[in-house]
Amino acid sequence: MMDKTDQAIERSKKTVQDTTNVGTETAVALKAQSEQMSQVVNELDSIHFSIKKASQLVKELGCHGWVYYGITLPEVIAIIIVKLVNPNNKDIRDIPGLAPPAMTQELLWSAS
Repeated sequence: MMDKTDQAIERSKKTVQDTTNVGTETAVALKAQSEQMSQVVNELDSIHFSIKKASQLVKELGCHGWVYYGITLPEVIAIIIVKLVNPNNKDIRDIPGLAPPAMTQELLWSAS
């Protein structure tokens, strides 16, 4: 009977030790996860702040942008139309990025 009691006590001690080990590992994992969550919250706060700043900038630029496009866009369109209608007009400089006028069929035939 004493041997069975000693064996039961040893099993209980092992169970307590295993439970303590699992608890310690769980506590370490929870601490690491808590630190990760804290970092994620900090990053989300930073992203939220950046989005708010960007949103403010877009609103500010929106007002200025419409004024800019309202003033310059018609002029650019007018220059493009004039250059398309009369590509040899030397009074208007070529617009950077605008393709040169297409060659006519006469030029294509005479080039070969």
